[in-house]
Amino acid sequence: MKKLQLQSAAKLATNNHFDIEKAKGRPMLQWVGKRPLDKVEYYPAQEKEFYGDKNSKDFNKLFWGDNLQVLAHLIKEYRGKVDLIYIDPPFDSKADYIKKVQIRGEKVEGQSQSLLEEKQYTDIWEKDEYLQFMYERLLLMRELLSDTGSIYLHCDWHKGAFLRLIMDEVFGEDNFQREIIWGFENISGFKSIAKNWIRAHDTVLFYTKTKRFDFNKQYIPYSEEYLKNFNKTDEKGRKYWQWSKDVRRYLDEIKEGIPVGDVWDIKYENNMSANRTDYPTQKPEDLVERIIKASTNEGDIVADFFVGSGTTPAVAQKLGRKWIACDINL
Repeated sequence: MKKLQLQSAAKLATNNHFDIEKAKGRPMLQWVGKRPLDKVEYYPAQEKEFYGDKNSKDFNKLFWGDNLQVLAHLIKEYRGKVDLIYIDPPFDSKADYIKKVQIRGEKVEGQSQSLLEEKQYTDIWEKDEYLQFMYERLLLMRELLSDTGSIYLHCDWHKGAFLRLIMDEVFGEDNFQREIIWGFENISGFKSIAKNWIRAHDTVLFYTKTKRFDFNKQYIPYSEEYLKNFNKTDEKGRKYWQWSKDVRRYLDEIKEGIPVGDVWDIKYENNMSANRTDYPTQKPEDLVERIIKASTNEGDIVADFFVGSGTTPAVAQKLGRKWIACDINL
């Protein structure tokens, strides 16, 4: 694995640039200062850390820096090669996310201890700034996706409607596949502060680059109680369920489970989970695993440009996928 830090734009002396394909969708949303991203400069990255076989031609890559520059850096090598992008960007929730973090046991300037409060990000934006921020990055992400690739954008009620319109413009309304509702339990805080209905879901917008995309249908295994209904055996030794007087349902004819719909009941990682990182907006591995399994195959490239707690590359690694990740926080 490589860990790279982008060089400052002020230090770059290059005329390399890449033209960005115009959004094909019908413009659906306007805001003050909206501007297309016609071209992007190539930003080389400086290798800071290295893990594994130096002679290997295949690397997973972790970047620390502004994801707009990371995306610009990646276009040179990965344009049209990324099979899946999952992003969980800031929701514009008007919240400051701060966490005490340890910086590899080193002393921090001005502090004698190795713990400090790091601002994970300030989720406070002017609406037009937020929309332009997302618009520019989504245009570049589309450039990186393969023709059979997919993108999943995780959001909530704060800007979900706006992001849906931007996604329609960038990826095309015809390439919108599904709005997934992630229903989670009423975690601590929601119950106490809600003045009306308890908020208990987020939204994941699923788009593809083209109409020709990879997808592996996912199934929820049948419960033991359900399988107990197949308690009869015919003359050929096949187990069946006498569904009605005239209808038999055979065990060997049913699928591996119940096909997963677009409403997902997946719990947050609880506080006792070994996967907990204490990152304030960490998403559960089960959620990301379902997306990666559905929209990639082993050896495909998965990318996350708001990687936060690191769930996406962690799951991609376990599932035998290659990955690219970046975040602006150390």
